[in-house]
Amino acid sequence: MPRKKIGVFMGEIAQFFQKECGMKIARLAAQRDADVILYASYGSYASPYGRNLLSEMGKKNIIYLPDYSVFDAIIAQPGSFDIYGMDTEFFGLVKKYAKCPVFCLQDGPEEFYKISVSNRESMYRMTKHFIDEHKFTKLCYMSGPFTAKDSPERLKGFMDAVSEAGIILNDHSVFEGNYWTNRGVQAMDFFLNGTEDYPEAIICANDYMAISICDELKKRGKRVPEDVCVSGFDGVLEGQQNEPSLTTISVKPEDFADKIFAILDDLWSGKDTLPDTGINNELSFGKSCGCGKQKYFSGLNDSERVIRDNESLLREAGKIIADYQNEKNFENSMSVADYYFGFLGCDNGFLCLCDENDPVFKSVEQDKKYSDNLILVQKMSADLSVNAEIVNRKFLRKDILPAEFFETEKPQVYIVFPLYYKNKELGCLVANPSSGQWPNALVHMYINALSAAIENYYYQNQFLEISEITRQSRTDALTGIYNRRGFESGLQKIMENYSGEKTVTIASIDMDFLKQINDEYGHAEGDYAIKTVAEVIGECLGEEEICARFGGDEFLAVLVSDKEDREERFYEDFRLRLEEAVKASGKKYTIHASVGTCELKGSNTNQIFECMQTADERMYENKRRFKKTQTVH
Repeated sequence: MPRKKIGVFMGEIAQFFQKECGMKIARLAAQRDADVILYASYGSYASPYGRNLLSEMGKKNIIYLPDYSVFDAIIAQPGSFDIYGMDTEFFGLVKKYAKCPVFCLQDGPEEFYKISVSNRESMYRMTKHFIDEHKFTKLCYMSGPFTAKDSPERLKGFMDAVSEAGIILNDHSVFEGNYWTNRGVQAMDFFLNGTEDYPEAIICANDYMAISICDELKKRGKRVPEDVCVSGFDGVLEGQQNEPSLTTISVKPEDFADKIFAILDDLWSGKDTLPDTGINNELSFGKSCGCGKQKYFSGLNDSERVIRDNESLLREAGKIIADYQNEKNFENSMSVADYYFGFLGCDNGFLCLCDENDPVFKSVEQDKKYSDNLILVQKMSADLSVNAEIVNRKFLRKDILPAEFFETEKPQVYIVFPLYYKNKELGCLVANPSSGQWPNALVHMYINALSAAIENYYYQNQFLEISEITRQSRTDALTGIYNRRGFESGLQKIMENYSGEKTVTIASIDMDFLKQINDEYGHAEGDYAIKTVAEVIGECLGEEEICARFGGDEFLAVLVSDKEDREERFYEDFRLRLEEAVKASGKKYTIHASVGTCELKGSNTNQIFECMQTADERMYENKRRFKKTQTVH
């Protein structure tokens, strides 16, 4: 009987919750003779240079790698998917292909098992602690990203408590953070709003942000908790080791794994019972709220060890980049990947690349995210005295690894990381940790450097001159306009120059009946129709505006104007010019395209994906209306 397979989907797996929960899942699965295949993604945060949109697509696309039908259970942490739309796409794939129980940690669709704590109730009790026991009335709140799944519930708990107490908040009482440690300065500037009027307490939606607030208060000469009290949420180890230790909502990641396998045991044994999916949590008092209820924690030695380990990883990260730059060829890339694998915290690993000969791999605008076949290039070991085993074995990507490596005597854990450049999937790294092991934080740097080295090799192998590399990488070969990469670059320049005086609008354009043209008149005529639409779009754009071909018959344009009727003028101009082009061509068929637009509000690049999606939806509404009344001649 084949061993059971449990598919796990998480982002940022080196963080405390994911690590502790993932390791417990691995232990419980091994006790039940089941393999664990964990697909590990990680997001990207906004920077002064804007979001790297295509790279976010590349990271997100790992959800298209597995064959969902082979799993006996699926476990996902949607809240760790930091990229817009990733959770929605993931749920769609699971609903379509999975044939097993599905468990979501914290949040997910109603048809799946949702293992969760009460975010709203927990934050309500934390806020009430400051109001009732400390008698505070000047409170500020640092939220997670407003679009993150658990953020609204935690924010509601805070708002309900202050509203119930009759506390009036101002416009600078609630700041949107990012669940990480790099927004403390911005948060404090926001709360103070140019004054020195500090709040009595700052309540944070997770521990990492609370740590950043403690650090920033110290830099400003304020003591925690004597001058300002601080609290967090999640109970991560770093919060316990912080000085002062954090008052927080203690959530044990291991409890989630225990709850999942208790339900799985019943399901796999055929029991028909209503499962308990709730997780208990509690207020855990540290020094940061100053109430004297803190639990004793002596973590100095552990903290020193963590600092030493992190410093060591940082040194290795610098070496990785330098060694990839020694020789820019494939052999050097594989050798460097093999050597530094030994620093990732796992005994074994497998480097798998997409099939170069697959047409989908050679196309920048591919619809498939990975080639159907992968190639296991080399098997790597953490033992630095052992060279990588060169394999070069082709296998179906749905098989995860070739059978001789995957089908072992004892249950295994396989952690799959995407190798990608921009939105192009290059393959994957499969880490195979032994019992008690887990990849460390160096793995993300390792993946990025390795991916860049592989892509650099492909580019150098394909193009001889740098000018040709740039042109080919940003331009659509058929139409001569931008492709997806060129669109990202052009849009970034537009947003960098955004002043607020002009309106930026995304236009989604999709050809109608292209398939019928191809079928009746041939693909050469279909190509002519595509080029005609591209030329007409270009004729309708102003100097600051751009357009791109995003797929076979899909285009995007960015409109920039200080006039309110820019969208309407584009609609009309595009329609008339396309009709004129068709008449002038003398073709026997009609060329038509449907258009949908959405205005991008402000310069917040976080909304670009949402705006593109809205423009798409409006375009499809117009397409449906058109197809009810028109046919190809």
